[in-house]
Amino acid sequence: MVIFPGLAMGGIAAIALARRRPTPLIDYLDMPALPPNPPQTEPRQGKQEAICAHLAGLDDQYQAFVQIHLDPWLASSLRDQHMRALTQDHLRQLGELEKDLNRSLISSVAALGLIGAEALAGFSATPFIMAFGLFTSWPAVKEVYRIAVDERRLSILHLLTGYSVAQWFSGTYWAAITGMLVTTLGSKVQLLTRIVTRHSLSHLFGEQPAQVWVVVEGVEMQVPFEQLRIGDILVLDAGQPVPVDGVVVQGAATLDQHRLTGESQPVEKTVGDTVLAATVVLGGRIQVRVEKAGQETAAARIGEILNRTVDRQELRLADYFKDVEYTLMPMLAASAFGWLLRGPQTATALLGCNFLAGTVSLRLLPLLNGLSLAAERGILVKDGQALETLGEVNTFIFDKTGTLTLERQQVVQVHAVPGFGEADVLRIAAAAEHRQSHPIAHAIVEAAAARRLAVPRIDEAHYALGAGLTVKLDGSLVRVGSQRFLEAEGVALPPGLRTVLDAAQREGHALVFVAVDGAAVGGIELAAALRPEAQAVVEWLKSRGYALYILSGDQEAPTAKLAAELGMDGYFANTMPTEKARKVEELQAQGRRVCFVGDGINDAVALLQANVSISFRGGTTVASDAAQIVLMEDHLEQIQVLLELAAAYNGRVQGTVRRAKGFSLAAGAGVLLLPKRQFQIVPLLWVAQLAIGIASAGRPLLDDLATDEALPTVAGNDT
Repeated sequence: MVIFPGLAMGGIAAIALARRRPTPLIDYLDMPALPPNPPQTEPRQGKQEAICAHLAGLDDQYQAFVQIHLDPWLASSLRDQHMRALTQDHLRQLGELEKDLNRSLISSVAALGLIGAEALAGFSATPFIMAFGLFTSWPAVKEVYRIAVDERRLSILHLLTGYSVAQWFSGTYWAAITGMLVTTLGSKVQLLTRIVTRHSLSHLFGEQPAQVWVVVEGVEMQVPFEQLRIGDILVLDAGQPVPVDGVVVQGAATLDQHRLTGESQPVEKTVGDTVLAATVVLGGRIQVRVEKAGQETAAARIGEILNRTVDRQELRLADYFKDVEYTLMPMLAASAFGWLLRGPQTATALLGCNFLAGTVSLRLLPLLNGLSLAAERGILVKDGQALETLGEVNTFIFDKTGTLTLERQQVVQVHAVPGFGEADVLRIAAAAEHRQSHPIAHAIVEAAAARRLAVPRIDEAHYALGAGLTVKLDGSLVRVGSQRFLEAEGVALPPGLRTVLDAAQREGHALVFVAVDGAAVGGIELAAALRPEAQAVVEWLKSRGYALYILSGDQEAPTAKLAAELGMDGYFANTMPTEKARKVEELQAQGRRVCFVGDGINDAVALLQANVSISFRGGTTVASDAAQIVLMEDHLEQIQVLLELAAAYNGRVQGTVRRAKGFSLAAGAGVLLLPKRQFQIVPLLWVAQLAIGIASAGRPLLDDLATDEALPTVAGNDT
């Protein structure tokens, strides 16, 4: 059962005001000292607190009811499902503005119901209508006061609120309440379409382990993660995420750190090397001295930057009207002219002739249409404003690793010394790696399967794991690993394989060597696999005049090679997370409107800096938190669908604005020319505008979302 929040607030106010009138001072001077207040005061206060707590509980139930039943209907139930799948949360944490709007929503509906009942039954409900109306307008009154006191300026919201008050005093209750209801619904929808999902800092790199292994006086023991301290020696095995920043003090391992740094290839770590939180141990075993933990790690510091940035982006009610703020002075001028011409009533009526303010609500109708269509095609548009801004974008910046390339590795070439064939080298490596779970092992095993090689079984009794693999195969001792691993095992590389290593490093490729009985026999070259659709999407964007860049934390060579292969306009390599944001800002300073596409922790700050930001569902939590749009199917071709939706939405909005200008002129003429009832003509035209806007929004936003459908090219960049 839903209780009207207006009644709840009225009850709280009544309790607060229910106190005895103070006795005049002269009476106090003449009367003897009184004993202290009777002990009933505390029970009375306790009863008041209990009532307030009960009313607060009813309000919480109402807020949950709105979030569960109304919000999905307002902003697409499928989009709501995508949002919950992304955040794993059943209910969002509501801000105070959204709670106020929810309360105003039910109050305005109640007021309209009373107006209808009053008209049908003939009884007077004016006091109740006034009470609900005042409660409905409370968020606007608070915002008007905040702007006047904190920002010391006049805003469009002041004039619209003043016009609503004038309608109240003129007795046009239905128009005032309807306007408040439409504004409340519009503000509510705008909040729903600009939701920023955020997780706690502990989610930046997944859930922290409940228990960790540490070395205490030479003995490994398990302790709760919360008890980990600076200087402790942490033990990490293959497959475990690194939860701290620290230095390797024993052992060797291969780490995947592309989510944090953008490097496409796994990195070897030995004694003296630094390891960072948010990376993963692929193979090997290391002991790490803890130097930073929790919010002091590099990953957590990125999260703090994100939180500060998102806090600055908090929406206020005034933001709802910011796109029509430029009409403030024309409204004042028209009102002043009406006052001089026909008096204060005409001046007040002219304040309501700004039908462009109505487009703020009406443009949300095609937006909801677009959000629903996007959700049906596996695209979560978290911030509806991104659809409008996409129409202004002229530059796309792509992260490299995980965005233009897949996270998995692929074998690009097999090298063998004389006397060994490429198939032999690959077969031996696949035999050693077939039980491993890291990306390089998967790539080698898949390459052997693609060539239909018969992979022999190893002698598991002689299996050992370090920075590489040592196994027994057909009576021979086989080693598979990096150059550093082979050298540590006393195996030297012949000149031919050293040349291959130098060439692979210049390309940014990984090279895994194979040695048999102490002699290197070959190497397997690997690189990140390009997304199958990447080339086609890049060509499609270039054909429509967009400037395209790669912005990567990876090395110069692989980044430059990929940029040339895809035909990009430029690239930036070896960029740290904050440097990525600065590169985006530099392009924006040149007049570019930037859309950034990325998936890693290192991309998050740049995602917030960009005009439009896109990430993948399969990316890091922090990237999908920061992005305005999430591709739930992890497919770049969905960008084409987005641009089509943006073009259709912006076309619909432009039509709404043109109609609003016509209604504004008609209303102004009616107010000035009609001898009386100026307040009646404006609400009637508002209703007409609303009806036409709803009918227009009901039409499909796009008849065909085929990705090869022609789109407008970027202005000034036609190709």
